[in-house]
Formats: sequence, structure tokens, C-alpha cells
Amino acid sequence: MNRSMNRSMKSAKKIATNNKRPFSAKIARSKIAHLALAATTSVVCLLPLSASAKTSPNDITGLNIFGDSLSDAGNLFNLTGFPPSPPYTQRFSNGPLWVEQLASKLGLAPALSTAVLPELISGTIPPPTQGINFAIGGSLSSDINVGGPPLPGLQQQIETFGGFSTFIPPDPDALYILLAGGNDYNEALFRPSSLTVPLSELPNQVTDNLTNAATALIQSGAKHLLVGNLPNLSGQPFSTFLDTFNPQSSEVLSNLSIQHNQLLQQKLTQLQTTSGAHITQLNLADFFASATQNPDAFGFTNVTESCLTNFQPGFVFEGICDNPDEFLFWDNVHPTEAGHGAIAQFAFATLSEKAPPTNPPQSIPEPIGVLGLLIGTGIGVITLKDRRSAA
Repeated sequence: MNRSMNRSMKSAKKIATNNKRPFSAKIARSKIAHLALAATTSVVCLLPLSASAKTSPNDITGLNIFGDSLSDAGNLFNLTGFPPSPPYTQRFSNGPLWVEQLASKLGLAPALSTAVLPELISGTIPPPTQGINFAIGGSLSSDINVGGPPLPGLQQQIETFGGFSTFIPPDPDALYILLAGGNDYNEALFRPSSLTVPLSELPNQVTDNLTNAATALIQSGAKHLLVGNLPNLSGQPFSTFLDTFNPQSSEVLSNLSIQHNQLLQQKLTQLQTTSGAHITQLNLADFFASATQNPDAFGFTNVTESCLTNFQPGFVFEGICDNPDEFLFWDNVHPTEAGHGAIAQFAFATLSEKAPPTNPPQSIPEPIGVLGLLIGTGIGVITLKDRRSAA
């Protein structure tokens, strides 16, 4: 191990000690998020190499997860104490997320990067052998997090993983899950000043970021990837909120979602051809179209409203619905536990190459349900003022 890695581990050890104390909002301004991710990335790379690559779900040996709040099973909560739990469950839902439920179906239990850091650095536990969840709520597809600069974006999650993989190759039989992008579009509409490119060019930028992330994972040794596209973002309850500022927001989100998915499919297909890796594309757009158009088949009675009634930015709401399992959405952007369960079932079927046909419309679809890929406030975008309660 070289000197730079030694320095990183020493710094992480110092942070690990501090990590045992309660977090306040000021923690988000520290370097803990970066150090935690950097140190725990090495654990993934300790997974043993196998003799051959396998594609059956029964042969997947671990899950390494990268993304935002849709896949963050508690990392942001460990760092900041948010989202408020209850009514949340240390994750942006009322129960286990789709990646957790999928892991259960696969007989796996990936560790949270933030949870294993103190014990790992102190040597009190052996390295996890079933993968690591690096996802952090609020991550954009770039190196930006809507919670503030100290919190990492997707690219930083990928980069820290790649740095350690040069010393100990990752397990080629693990599945690498990659899901992000929704934050980029919601942030662009809510706060146009955040755009670094014209809005019309954003889908190309975001899909480039995702393709580059997948490429970096493959270069680090990943053989099997599961990469999700986006549901039509105009179907989320959050789009109604955006329409109060700009009545064209839903239409814009719909068009951006369609462009995103078309470009991502093209780029991932090309990457699979050139790299030789097996990239499974998780068609969440089709899934949510089916769930929205035929909710009874999924056990839902409400696919348009939040279970948290009259939900507003900053975790403000008036009550909780009596039947969460019948709601697709927990808040304005994130699915309920039942919603995540349906996604997990669809993902497992996709990995098994037995995903049921969904008969998506051939023309531009009407607004449909959307996965919440966003952080904290229920709208996925927070100001510096709001970060005291949502970072």
C-alpha cells in the first residue's frame, strides 16, 4: 500500500473516532463524507476473485451500489441524522429500499460504507464479503451533491472505488448497481442557475456521466452491471409543485426523461459491445408505466399522491396515510416500502431474464409515476438555508 493510501486510512481513522458522536448539521461541512467513502471503498476490493464470470442471480456474490437517495439505505442518516426518523426509517422511505429487498432475494447483505468505517479501521470486524452500499442521498450524476460540497456526488463514489481497485481487484462475480440522474433534472428546473450547460444539452451530459461511471467500474474489474434508466419524471408529485412556479415544468420533465432514456440505452449498448462486460439495463420507465396504468396489479390504490399528506419542503406534512402499502409514493418523490418492493421484484425478474412484458406506448408517453431519486426536502433540491434540516 503506498503512502497516499496510508495517509487516507490515517485520516479516515480520525474521522471514524469522531463518527461515534452525534451528528449536527455542521458535520456536513466537514470532510467526513469523502473520507468515509475513500476508506471503505477498499473493503469492496477485498472480495475474492472467482474463476469465471456468471450471470445467474443465484451466482451473484455481492452487491456494490452507487447512486442517490433511491439507493441510500442509511449513509446520509449516519452522517447527518437526516431524514428525520420517524416517520422515515433512516432512509428516504417508510421501510427497506429496493436495493435492500433485492439483496434479500439474492441472499446478500451489503454493508453501508458509513456504518462499517469505525470498526473496519479499528480492526474489530473482518472486511465485509457481500459488497458495500456507497449511495448517498442528494448525489447528482456529476461530483455535486445538493446537500453541499462536502457530501459526494456519483463521480466521487466511483473514483474512490477505482483508486483502491488498483491494489486489490474487485470481485468479478459481484453485481454493480448504478442508478442516478433524477436529481440533475429536478435541480435544473427548480434552480436553473445550477445549470452548467443549456437545458437542451442536459440529457447528453447526464448520460455521459452515467456511461463514464459504468466505464470506470468496468475498468476497475466489474463484469456485471445493473444500470437503471428513469421513469417519466413528470409523473412524480413533485412535478405538481414545480408547475406552481412554471406551468411548463411537467412537459419539460417528460421530454427530458424521454431523451435521457433514449441516449442512455444507446450509450450503454455501445459500451457493452466495446467493453465485453454484461450490462443489464433496468427499464424503470416501463415498470412505472405499468404500475401507473394498472395499479391494481401491483396492489396500489393511489399512484399519484404522497402518503405523507400535504407534504412540503423541509419535511413538513400534516399526517400519514392509513394504508401506506397501497400508495406508490411515500413523499413527493420517494416510493413507499411497498413501491420499493415492487421495484425489487421487477429488478430480480430482469436479472433472471424473465421480466414480464410491459407493452410501453410507442409514441411519447403521458406523464407516469416516477422513482424518487432525490434528497431530503421531498423535492430533491434544497437551499443553503434548508440544509440545516435536510443535509
